[in-house]
Amino acid sequence: MTLQIQLCALFLTFTALAHAASYRTVGSSGCAAQMVFVPPYTDTVVFLDNYHRNFGGPGVDLKTGAHSPDAFMQDDGSGLFVFGAEYEWHTNNLRKLSPKSNTFCAAGAFFPDGTMVNVAGAELYSGEANTKRLQDGRQTVRRYKPGPCEMDGCNMDFEVNVDELQSRRWYPTSITMTNGDILVVGGSDVGLLVTNEASINNPTYELIKADGSKAPPQKNLTILEFEAQDNQNADMSFNLYPILQLIPNDEGADHIFTLAGTRANVYNYATDTVHKNLPDIPGGPRTFPGSAAAVLLPLGVGGYEPTILVCGGSSGDIPNPKALPDCYRIRPNDENPLWEEDDALPNGGQTMIEPVHLPDGTIVMMNGAHRGSAGGYQAEDPALQALIYDGNKPAGQRFTKSATTGIPRMYHSVAILLPTGEVLVAGSNPDVFYNPIGNVSLANKNYPLFGNNGHTSYLHQQQEPDTAYPTEYRVEIFAPPYMDAARRPFITAYPVSVKYNEKFQIAAEGAREDVVVRLSYSGFHTHGVDMGARMVQLEAVLSPDGDYFIDVTSPFNPTIMPPGVYMLWVIEKDIPSEAVWLKLEI
Repeated sequence: MTLQIQLCALFLTFTALAHAASYRTVGSSGCAAQMVFVPPYTDTVVFLDNYHRNFGGPGVDLKTGAHSPDAFMQDDGSGLFVFGAEYEWHTNNLRKLSPKSNTFCAAGAFFPDGTMVNVAGAELYSGEANTKRLQDGRQTVRRYKPGPCEMDGCNMDFEVNVDELQSRRWYPTSITMTNGDILVVGGSDVGLLVTNEASINNPTYELIKADGSKAPPQKNLTILEFEAQDNQNADMSFNLYPILQLIPNDEGADHIFTLAGTRANVYNYATDTVHKNLPDIPGGPRTFPGSAAAVLLPLGVGGYEPTILVCGGSSGDIPNPKALPDCYRIRPNDENPLWEEDDALPNGGQTMIEPVHLPDGTIVMMNGAHRGSAGGYQAEDPALQALIYDGNKPAGQRFTKSATTGIPRMYHSVAILLPTGEVLVAGSNPDVFYNPIGNVSLANKNYPLFGNNGHTSYLHQQQEPDTAYPTEYRVEIFAPPYMDAARRPFITAYPVSVKYNEKFQIAAEGAREDVVVRLSYSGFHTHGVDMGARMVQLEAVLSPDGDYFIDVTSPFNPTIMPPGVYMLWVIEKDIPSEAVWLKLEI
């Protein structure tokens, strides 16, 4: 078989780099960055927020964080504030987007062609938004096509279909299945800071078909069900943004690890059956507002045996949840899976952590707070230091303290891996709406209680009245330690697409010793949930065909990586190249 090869300029083979393990402030996000994803074949990220007043335009002061003096408005005469923006990370330029519907606390996953499918959101709020052509987001599906961009720049925007979902969902989770369909799980019927209750709980799941055909009827999901008497039972009612991870298996089945509150199982969503019940996770609920970091550890070659790592989050103590320091692992494919305690977070309890896979096989954990939980003004004591976790190191040595930022990244913050190998960090808006002061007394005169939609939350606000975490628009870049390398490998030739279990060849200058090849999926990031994110090592050997050629084998079935467009990396001695885009097809 002849592979289609894309050639790259050889004069870019090596790039000198500096300032490892550091944060630098680079631009403005244009809107409060509550959600983020990387559109394939572009040099951009897309930020999404809910609809509210916005002063995050080019006038933001990057040194002080002072907001733009001018409202950031759409250009179409609608009178709407910008609440979606494309950020070009080479130039730090902004382009306004039009989600057209309320995206507050939505979910997302990619179709196999690289189209982002952003689903659900919240209802319309009282006031001007109802009269300015904004739409209810709870049953909405928004599609955002991938690049490549036109010669004059990217011009993609959201294609919006209101009422495409079969039921209303706020705080659902989405991932891509083995056939490319999008799975949408859970959520709530009502938005605006209502802690999940039986009367508004949506314990169902549904599909969005990759081929555009009509989806089957939604189905109930027992692990998300509870009754009114469990409204204040943290083990049961903490099931917004459930944790989902597709689990590798030889059968090619849609075995998906599912965690809601403390309850966990492996569910086959294609057959609507429990594949395996798992023990409850120790220490209390780990889903919103517990909001632990939950990741599928990087997959190696061979059996691709999966391990789920869950770190931090918040306890179920009512009304004052505590940030948790513990980490647990589980291997869901074991005959008798058990949660095993791992190294604790070295800086103590931390909630709302953003975990990001790095191409060297480590995971950086950043953002969040050392006190409280997720939710409006429910956290205090910002976590400013990044932590790097290496699961291959011996127990007791897996965490390394890394760089420190001066910008608090509280509730509604994000972080995501870029093709450069760096991590883009943005967001922080503990209020539901725009708040230039960020003081809890401004948001709620009844501190520490808050109430919405006729409900009083049973969790107390944890932020002190004399501290402030205003709406944050500054964008930072975190440079992992490998960015200090004087030289990095550079991919010079690679196939545009490959099929499963296919042998292919790539060329990479500067890659001759201890060479590893990985595929990564950055996923859709929001509220510390990295929907579908994974890092997979491919079988790779140096080729006898000549210097810098590498013979690689793609994943053997879609449970390792579902069909889609991914970042391809070559790593030599733990120093990664920049990534190129590779399409993995059925």
